[in-house]
Amino acid sequence: MSSQHTISRWSARIVEASWLLALTLIPIYFNLYSARHFEPDKAAVLRSLALVGAAAALIWLLSRVDQRSTATQRIGWDWATLRKHPLFWPITGYTTIFIVTTITSVTPATSLWGSYQRMQGLYTFLSYLVFALLIATTLRSPAQRERFISLNLSTATVVALYGIMQHYQLDPLPWRGDVISRVASTLGNSIFVAAYLIMIVPLALYRLFAALAAIRTAPVPTQPSAEWRWAIIRVLLWLAGALLILATVKFSVAVRTVDFRYWWCFPGAIFCASALWWLLTVSGSSALPRWPLVLTLIYLLGFGIAFAVNAASGIQQVAAAEVAANALDWWLWLILAVVALVGAYGLSMLGRAPQEPSRLTWQLRATGSTIVLGLILTTIFFSQSRGPWIGLGAGLFLFISLALWFGKQRFAADGDQRNSRRLGQLLAGWVAITLTVGGFLIVFNVSDAPFFHRLRDVPYIGRMGRLLEIESGTGLVRRLIWFGDEHAGGTLALITSDPLRLFIGWGPESMFVAFNRFYPPSLANVEARGASPDRSHQALLDEVVTKGLLGLAMYLWVIGSLTMYCLHQLRTATSWRHQLLVIAILSAVTAHLVEGLTGIPIVATLMMFWMLLGLSVAVAHMESVQPSVTITEPQTIPAKPTGRQPARRNPPRPASRQADKSMLGVACLIGLCTTALIWWLNLQPIYADMRFQQAQSYADQGQGSAQTLLAALNEYIGTIRANPSEDFYYLHLTRTLMTLANTLRAQGSALGDAGQVHLDTLLQLDGIPAVTAFVQRSSPIRLLAYAEAALLRAHQISPLNKDHYANLGRVNTFWYGWTGDVQRLYTALQWYERVATIAPRDVTLINERAGVLMQLAEYATTSGDAHQAGTFFQQADELLQTSAQLDPRYGDTALRRGDLIRFRTGDLDAATTFYVQAIERSPQQVVDNLDRIARALSSRPDLLSQLRRAFAVQAERAEQTLADVKGKPERAIEIPTLVDQAGRLYAAVAHLAVQAGDIAGAVEPYARAVAIQPENVALSQQYTLVLSETLQYDAAIAETQRMLAVLRNRGRTSEVAQVEQLKAVLEQVRR
Repeated sequence: MSSQHTISRWSARIVEASWLLALTLIPIYFNLYSARHFEPDKAAVLRSLALVGAAAALIWLLSRVDQRSTATQRIGWDWATLRKHPLFWPITGYTTIFIVTTITSVTPATSLWGSYQRMQGLYTFLSYLVFALLIATTLRSPAQRERFISLNLSTATVVALYGIMQHYQLDPLPWRGDVISRVASTLGNSIFVAAYLIMIVPLALYRLFAALAAIRTAPVPTQPSAEWRWAIIRVLLWLAGALLILATVKFSVAVRTVDFRYWWCFPGAIFCASALWWLLTVSGSSALPRWPLVLTLIYLLGFGIAFAVNAASGIQQVAAAEVAANALDWWLWLILAVVALVGAYGLSMLGRAPQEPSRLTWQLRATGSTIVLGLILTTIFFSQSRGPWIGLGAGLFLFISLALWFGKQRFAADGDQRNSRRLGQLLAGWVAITLTVGGFLIVFNVSDAPFFHRLRDVPYIGRMGRLLEIESGTGLVRRLIWFGDEHAGGTLALITSDPLRLFIGWGPESMFVAFNRFYPPSLANVEARGASPDRSHQALLDEVVTKGLLGLAMYLWVIGSLTMYCLHQLRTATSWRHQLLVIAILSAVTAHLVEGLTGIPIVATLMMFWMLLGLSVAVAHMESVQPSVTITEPQTIPAKPTGRQPARRNPPRPASRQADKSMLGVACLIGLCTTALIWWLNLQPIYADMRFQQAQSYADQGQGSAQTLLAALNEYIGTIRANPSEDFYYLHLTRTLMTLANTLRAQGSALGDAGQVHLDTLLQLDGIPAVTAFVQRSSPIRLLAYAEAALLRAHQISPLNKDHYANLGRVNTFWYGWTGDVQRLYTALQWYERVATIAPRDVTLINERAGVLMQLAEYATTSGDAHQAGTFFQQADELLQTSAQLDPRYGDTALRRGDLIRFRTGDLDAATTFYVQAIERSPQQVVDNLDRIARALSSRPDLLSQLRRAFAVQAERAEQTLADVKGKPERAIEIPTLVDQAGRLYAAVAHLAVQAGDIAGAVEPYARAVAIQPENVALSQQYTLVLSETLQYDAAIAETQRMLAVLRNRGRTSEVAQVEQLKAVLEQVRR
């Protein structure tokens, strides 16, 4: 066999492997070592596999150039045929619009490569398209078709199983959100996981219905023991892959290292599981291929060596039981995976399965499909995601309706009128049930009857009675994003604001910056304040925003053409299995489209959409053309024996040998270029984000440690070097530089001057020693100058991002606070004025601008320029009034208005009125400013008492909220924050009581604060001192003894001495 044939065969296998791996890796894989974990990492894997598949396909095509183009060697497509295909021009039109809108985008780079949070740009879209083309042109055999289905079902089962584990609190990972009442599984979001799984449900139904149909004509079992054995073998193979995946997830939590050296374990486990699941479609009448076993054993060997080496070097440690309670048994799961794998191969050696599946085999397959379907539906239910639920309903209705309809026609065509009538009756009953359920949902959502009111409070089911709720929750969020409020028009205003953009859109991934001018201020009260949405939560609106009406038209053309293409196949198909698969494709696409009416298409669902589109083309080709030798397995034709055969055994002719060598060289060159592209375009951004995650962990630990801050700075610099075009990273570099500058200033270093700074000089530093030397050479002001330079670079990369303007304003305000250089305030003001044109209704930025004007007014007052001070005060007042009109619920506005009145007129009563309003709206923010407010009101105990009463009300509410949450396991993640908030509020009540001279009144709030935060040393000491001041020495000493016991039990020995000293003083005073 020539090397060209070998290259052709292996490249064909790699093509298929690329899309099979995409089916498993994209839904399951997430990266614990990166900051984003989910969508961008999945997109990077998808892009990489698409490049691999495209490169392999190119090599395959080139390897066929010098071979004869016989009918058995062609793929089955030529240009003339391609142009006539009903999906060719719709897809071409949509792709063209995607490219054009990327070029004309307001953020072209982001539209091309994708945003930091999503990575859904043109590059990712072309990756989807590559997979659609590869499947459409290379999937040619029933075995390939069944591998596509089997790996989808195997993957979805793992996703579903992990979601069920989350619901029953068996998840080894300590996620920050609620994954108990609303599971998120491996997709990171409850809506996302349900959106993916509803596209798999029709494929599971296809398998179930196909098995049930095969049972009718299958022969009776002749070797039932062999069939049972091979059914167990398949279960063990799936189980081995699933256990291996879950074991590595647990391992990632249980075993900690100083870096991300174990990054390869999880994707490697999925890779091995994919190989094992590939065996599920291998016929039991032949021996199991051993390469999946060898691959898995090599992986396990590498894992074992890495674990042993790292353990011996002392750079890894086992997490504490309270942190990783569900993860410490990872080794047991790994052993079980190996046992399942060995068991499967061991059983396969006991004998073969019958050549033709019997009725028993099909019954077992139907049972397996039912179990898979049950697991998937259970996880969809536990997601509590109403959009996917409705999408699931649409998909189920279409699948069962079409299956019954075409089944009825098939029986009628075969002359089986009895079964045809039965299916007709079932279809009528199914439609009646659907109409009944639909009618019930309508009544459930519009009726005010007491029964329905009670039903809406029932967990899970009650959510379906709030579909029309637009005054709270996610319904309010969507209404505000779509239609805006009385101050801004939201997405519809964005779409209609520019006639040209109405037709061509603002560009893929552009909504994050384009939406700012139309941001409704009310949205800040139900979503994260200051965060601009990057999606409208409505797929069709997103198409118009990003690609205009032309893009929407092309998208609907693709959908409509695909629908008509599938319906045509259904009418002309001769095979029931083919009809079922086309129905499944159509149902999955329908579920996806309906879910998208209130959701966000993600990497997994968009990949499935385009792959199913490619599958629809492939199965149509399989149905219409008898496949011969295909791209998947090119064969060599042996030479015809002759009397001179020994002469034909001579080495190939030089020209043939030269062609083989040339083809091998071309293949190697393409492989090297593909590897380089995968690293530069896909893996390097993920590597940068993994370093960013590590930098964040150092920064979080290093608030009081210069060494840890230096390590964080080194990692941030490395992050930016790996991905210098990501503006988000510069913000964190700035924050670390400012923290280091503040640390130097606190240590007594002279402020110094800025001098000339070159950011690239900083970014070239590599290693902690170099970074340390740089910081030691720098003054605090010079570090501030580098921080400003980093922000300027971020602004240069993304000039429409409002955060960069705001941060430049903040760093200049911070600079003024150190140096008193008023020019810095004027510079800050300029940045805030510039951002006002980009985000005119962002009340946070309006308030910060007003704050700069107030500082300028104070400076002018100090300088004796009363007129200028009055002008600045007036401008600040107008801005704050505007802010109050835009968002009356924003507590920061009331706080600043109180400060403004106090600075401008000295009216403490009026200022206190606003402070009370601020406490009612944003109590935690007022706590942060309490010391300066209390000092300003120190001459008025009556006003301090007003604040005290307002804080007492908020403290009681916070304590009640905490008590409510403690009874709900799914909200356990909120407890630490709520504990801190309640404790701080009671401490504020006590502090104000002391400031007002009512020391006895501080005892109770301090006692409640300590009860809420029993391990807070500062609160305990304040409580102790108040007890001492009120002559309650025994109680004070008892509190110190309690605190000492807590500290010793927790191993916090460094704090023990201070408490012991306080106890000794109290005991001396008591005598």
